[in-house]
Amino acid sequence: MVVVDNNVLSSLAKIDRLDLLRRIFDDVATVPSVFDELHRDEVAGYEFVDRIDDIKGYRDGWLRVRSVSEADLELADEIVDSSLSFTDAECIAIAQRRDERLLTDDSHAGEMASQRGVEVWDLKLCLEAAIVTECICSRSELDSVIEALREKDGYRFSTTDRQDLHDRLESTTRD
Repeated sequence: MVVVDNNVLSSLAKIDRLDLLRRIFDDVATVPSVFDELHRDEVAGYEFVDRIDDIKGYRDGWLRVRSVSEADLELADEIVDSSLSFTDAECIAIAQRRDERLLTDDSHAGEMASQRGVEVWDLKLCLEAAIVTECICSRSELDSVIEALREKDGYRFSTTDRQDLHDRLESTTRD
């Protein structure tokens, strides 16, 4: 099980590759406050938000929405700080209390989660998993995903990260 935050969901939705999450992980979940963020006036109505709405579990999709207990909220209140949103704190709390992996590209949220013993994956690690599980099978497909993330989300992989992904692809296709 993986708990995915708003930034990774949004990034993959913008490039129309939410399918990677479903293909990599058996169960994918998020928290209600992620949807609250997605439906604020500044992002509501964008096509990528509709793509995320379309995969909600209660709409016969595969993205589960974790119910949040009072204990989860109390833990989130403990975690939140001046540089961490409540939504990120809620994702961390859910992942910690349910012993689930957290998928985030927010370095501060990732560090806070790691300090609490939560396994954290970022988008690079997610793409590596997509390569290993053969969801991404060719250099052209990988380059297409990387370029789409740059163009549509402003996402920048370092030269080292790009090389690591290409090396992973090369080693996987040789095996």
